[in-house]
Amino acid sequence: MAIIYCGKTKNNSYYIKEADLHIKSMQELAYFIFNYAILISNSFITKNLIVYMDKTLGFTKLASDINEMYNKKENLASILTHILLNSNYYNEDEVYKFRLELLELLSLPANEYIHKAGDKLFNLKKYEKAITQYSKIMKEDDIALRNLAFCYAKLQFYDIAADYLGKLYHRTGNIEDLREAYYSLKLGGNVNKIYEYESNISDELLADWEYEIVSRIIKVRRSDELRNIEEIFLMGQDRVKENISTRIKIWKEKYRYIG
Repeated sequence: MAIIYCGKTKNNSYYIKEADLHIKSMQELAYFIFNYAILISNSFITKNLIVYMDKTLGFTKLASDINEMYNKKENLASILTHILLNSNYYNEDEVYKFRLELLELLSLPANEYIHKAGDKLFNLKKYEKAITQYSKIMKEDDIALRNLAFCYAKLQFYDIAADYLGKLYHRTGNIEDLREAYYSLKLGGNVNKIYEYESNISDELLADWEYEIVSRIIKVRRSDELRNIEEIFLMGQDRVKENISTRIKIWKEKYRYIG
């Protein structure tokens, strides 16, 4: 696939709320549509996007076409396909394949669709938005509940991650889920809570976990991700407040779906 310059802007960007991303070119818009269609809802096409394509990106004819399709309330698959065909970024064969895959996605059961959306957001490292998706289906989907816990762990909210992993262990009886809960508690400094499950953990097993957790902690402490978190507390109250606001935002989303 040849990459063709399509009018990248210097300063102006367009915010895609579905993935918490900013784009600055038609290439980026086309790339997002092609690779992350699972995240696109019916509200994706807006007058603001059409104006952005016209005035900022310079795709006046395409914007006019999309505006007409939008006003006629044509289906989302047709609109997205038209954007890709006229973006100068993907060829006809690639767009045809995209359309087939999109139609297949749209035919999925609701829970499976939500799960795939959560996975895409997780891979984008948009953990807060992934939490919103997984929370919708955690009651009936063990993997979604596990991934939800991992999202919280990625955000260094280890106590919350451990709570979810503990719930998962009660549901599955899988010792691997209990092990992950132990690791989360250890990283969060609340390891004594694991003794609620001491009847399920042999001394030998606990020794193996301790050996593994030391290796994990060493690895995490060397990571850029943790260093960034530690730097929050070296940069003053504003960064601390920002981290707290992240937790509040997650809680607001969480309680929309958890009864």
